[in-house]
Amino acid sequence: MLNRSLAAPESDGVSPQSFFPRNWGGLVGRRRFRAMNTAVELMAVDWQQTALLQEAEQTFHDVEARFSRFRAESELSLLNARAGEPCAVSPQLLQILEGAVYFHRLTGGIFDPAILPDLEAAGYDRSFEFVTPTTAAAVTRPERRPASIAELQIDRQRQTVTAPTHLRIDLGGIGKGYTVDAAAHILLPARDFLINAGGDIFASGNSSDGAGWPVAVSDPFDEQHDLDVVTLHDEAIATSTTARRRWERGGTWHTHIIDPRSGLSVDNDVVSATVIAPTATEADVFAKTALLLGVAAGERFLEKQNTSGFFVLSDGAVHRTAAWRGTGDGINQTRE
Repeated sequence: MLNRSLAAPESDGVSPQSFFPRNWGGLVGRRRFRAMNTAVELMAVDWQQTALLQEAEQTFHDVEARFSRFRAESELSLLNARAGEPCAVSPQLLQILEGAVYFHRLTGGIFDPAILPDLEAAGYDRSFEFVTPTTAAAVTRPERRPASIAELQIDRQRQTVTAPTHLRIDLGGIGKGYTVDAAAHILLPARDFLINAGGDIFASGNSSDGAGWPVAVSDPFDEQHDLDVVTLHDEAIATSTTARRRWERGGTWHTHIIDPRSGLSVDNDVVSATVIAPTATEADVFAKTALLLGVAAGERFLEKQNTSGFFVLSDGAVHRTAAWRGTGDGINQTRE
């Protein structure tokens, strides 16, 4: 879902959402850069937090170098290449893989990063800017052998991970949220700050306007139209959407949201799911889970996690969970 800033900054056309204060009310520390194939912005109300902002930016570059499946020399690529044998991993990769196993269990298997073969089979076999948008040839899928992140053998004492030979991992469904949380940990001394990594957001303390950070949730069908506004305070928000990262093969549309139950792109009437949660990692994972489950089951899942969500359906209708605390500004129940 494409959400745009209340301050209307430039968009790279990929970011699911942007969240900024209406008025800056003075100097604010800010860094803008690209990482993980998206625009990232770091802001601190105290403009003197330059060193912390630089350190937080470096975290993004370091994590991308270590976890990108598109870099042959990355730690994740090495793990995928050595499936079937124990592979020594860094404490950071061990942590994120343990987190992935935890969320897999929490979501009943709906969240599963062991979908890399399915992503590649669908045509997402290179960094997205190099994926051909439309081709006449249909996708040819090899015989599928289902895999699960739960099959990983993690040895914390030896700090090794062993994956079955048929299991390969893509961390796109959790890596960005994880990195936002890691950068937020670095920025904690700044107290009042916001991190926006292509729509995975963590907002700490208050903006220069006062209480919290106002957030505009935009229409996935029209990014210049806001559907709702929420205020964040020491919490995160993320959106999962099928409106971006789409490509066509032989007349069939595919997206990067793979349903691990089928190995195919998600196929339901939810175009986007936005979730507010205590951490960016949770918001990231829960938004994807809610989208995959659909409105009814997705809402039940979010309520069970004590989080809130906002769904946009294929007909333009919107649905909010009972705990969603948006103002309702600009909401259209249906589109014409």
